[in-house]
Amino acid sequence: MQTDTIRRRRSGTIDIDVYHRLLWREAMNQFFLGLGQVGRLLIRSIATIADYVLLLPRNPSPPSANSVFVSANVPLLPARSNM
Repeated sequence: MQTDTIRRRRSGTIDIDVYHRLLWREAMNQFFLGLGQVGRLLIRSIATIADYVLLLPRNPSPPSANSVFVSANVPLLPARSNM
């Protein structure tokens, strides 16, 4: 914590408003640091759940007549020619 010179009012009493502001600023800094940690944890957990949901194997839908990916009966090896 930063040390300041003691500020006094005209009547000679110590001005404690300065210390209240310092304590308030320190409390707000701690609050926002904690809020940032919670936010990072929340984002990390949401990203992990999204990864699992997106990477789970799904049951593919059966190919339809309009599908581009309809498999054709194409042999992988060419047929032997009898020459």
